Formats: sequence, structure tokens, C-alpha cells
Amino acid sequence: MATIEPTEVYPEAAFQRAIVSVVKDILTDAGRPFVVLEGFGLDVATFLDNKVRFFEVKAFGGQRQGGVGFGNGVGEGIQVDLLLCDDKSLPLFDPAIRWVYADSTQSPGTARYALFTCTKAKDSAMANAVRRGKQNNLRISALRDSLVSWAEICAQIRRFLLD
Repeated sequence: MATIEPTEVYPEAAFQRAIVSVVKDILTDAGRPFVVLEGFGLDVATFLDNKVRFFEVKAFGGQRQGGVGFGNGVGEGIQVDLLLCDDKSLPLFDPAIRWVYADSTQSPGTARYALFTCTKAKDSAMANAVRRGKQNNLRISALRDSLVSWAEICAQIRRFLLD
């Protein structure tokens, strides 16, 4: 059962609803017992079998010139904490965490979605740095090479959840 591509992916809450729907559809179709919780550390937490998968949801609507914010305006929040981990520790999150992004300035039916690791998120930070005391942003230009269609992002989410 394929989840229909959302026409609205901004504001972020609209995209998060779509991601939660995709996750539920995938796990229901797979016949897996699961629980999905929103706001459980990151935006979406999925508990299934003996594993947990987290999603940090980001949607770009042109609100910041070339960037989409994470954390709060003074460099605090779990996203900032994650990305401040050193480069040797950051890959420890790869089995359990994905950032999922939508560019609402692109039309539905186009490659406007990305799924990526904390390492990619840190590499995509504006000014190539995550810092306390300031608003942190992901560079939209750093994500362009990862953009895929709705069908492909759903397939990537499926692999992340079930593999």
C-alpha cells in the first residue's frame, strides 16, 4: 500500500504528519507490531521488535535564505546535542536516526525529499559548524544532491525501518 504524496510539506508539521503516515503504513503492511511516538526526543520515534528508529523532520519553505533551522535560536536542543558529538561518535547514531527533509519550493512529483544521517546533517550545517549560542541551519545546497522522489523516499524509509 503506497502512501500518496502530500501536496503540502510546509509548515513542518504537515510534512511530519505525512512521515508518520508513511511509517505506519509500512509497518502495518509488513505485519510488524509497533508504536509511533511524536516528540520523543526527536520528532518521530518508532519502536518495533527489539529496535528503535528516530526521524528528525525538516521542511524548507524559503523561510531562511538557503537554510532550514534546527535546534532553537540559541543553539540548544537535542538536534544540536547530536551534531556536536565528535566525528568518531556521530556514526554510532546511524543505525537508529535519520533526518528526513522536504523542499516545499519544489512541486509535488519532483525530487524534493532527502533522507540522511547525522553525519550528513553535520556536514550540511551552514558555516560548516554547529555551535551553541546561535541559530543553526542546514544548507539547502548541501542537500540538493540527495533529493529523490516521493516513491524513493518511501522506499528508503522502508529499508531504514525493516532492514
